[in-house]
Amino acid sequence: MGEAYAIDKTLHHVPFRDLRSMNKIPNLKTWGFTYVTGRRVKGIENLEELSDKNQAALQADSVELVKELTGAKTVYALGGGYRDHSSLASVKSVQNIHSDMSPEGAEWFKLRAQNQLLRSMDPSEVAFGKHLSQGKDVVIYNVWRPLHTVQDNHLGFCKWDSGLKEDALTSNPQVTNSKNALQPWRYSEAQRWYYLSEQKKEDVFVFMQHDARASDGHGINVPHTAFNFEGFQGPDTRKSYEIRVIAIIEPSFKRKLLHLRERIKSVFNKFKWNSSRNLERKISAKI
Repeated sequence: MGEAYAIDKTLHHVPFRDLRSMNKIPNLKTWGFTYVTGRRVKGIENLEELSDKNQAALQADSVELVKELTGAKTVYALGGGYRDHSSLASVKSVQNIHSDMSPEGAEWFKLRAQNQLLRSMDPSEVAFGKHLSQGKDVVIYNVWRPLHTVQDNHLGFCKWDSGLKEDALTSNPQVTNSKNALQPWRYSEAQRWYYLSEQKKEDVFVFMQHDARASDGHGINVPHTAFNFEGFQGPDTRKSYEIRVIAIIEPSFKRKLLHLRERIKSVFNKFKWNSSRNLERKISAKI
C-alpha cells in the first residue's frame, strides 16, 4: 500500500456489524458513508463485462448518484476503474485500514483535477477548474459497487465518529501518485466497523474522502478496508467498480451567513487600518 510511511500490518480480529441488521441507513454527514439498494445502470446488460462502454455507463451513473444524494449540481469524475480479483493483471483491493487521501493527498488530487479541467474544451469543466484554482470548497466522494454478489474481499467501513485523530498514522508529505496519496490508519477497539452482507450488484456504497468545508480543511476521510471472514479458504472472485468524484456543494444558509459575517469583519478591519494610517500621516505632517 505505501512507500515511505507507516502502515499497520498487524492482523486484527475485528467485529463487523451487518448493515442489513440495522433499522436505519448510515448517512454521509456523521458516519462518512451510506449505501443505496436496487440501483441498476441504464444501458448495461451484463455488468460483469469489463468493457469501456460499461465503464462509461457506470461513471455516468455514479455522478448522477452523488448529485441525488448530496444535492450537488456540479460533479466531476476524477477517474476510476475495475478491480477483478480473479485476474492476476488487475489492481487488487487494499487489505489494510486506509482512506484514499491524506490531507496532502487531497491537495494533490485537486490540483490534478484542476489542471485537467482547465485544459478541457467544455466551458462548464473550465469553470469548475477555475473554482478549484481559487481554492473554493469541494467535497470528494468514492462510489463503489460490486459487479456480482460479494462472496470474498468484502468492503468494510469505520463509522467516522467512532475513530480518533490519533488513529491516523503518518502519511507521505510528498505526494506524487495515487498510491502515496493514501492515509493509513491503525485499528483501535473504540472503532465501529460495518459491512453489507450478500452485497449485490445493485447495492452501491458512497463514502466521503475529503471535505474542504471542514474546520481542518480536510474533514471526513472515512477509513475502510477489504477483508475476509475467519475460515475463508478462497478462491478470490470479487469483481467491482470504483470511482472518485469531486463535487461543488453549495454552502448552507448558516454557512453563507458566517461567510458574510467574515467578509464584513474583514472590510471593517481594513477600513480601520486605512483610517489609522491616514491619521498617522496627518499627525506626521503637523510635526
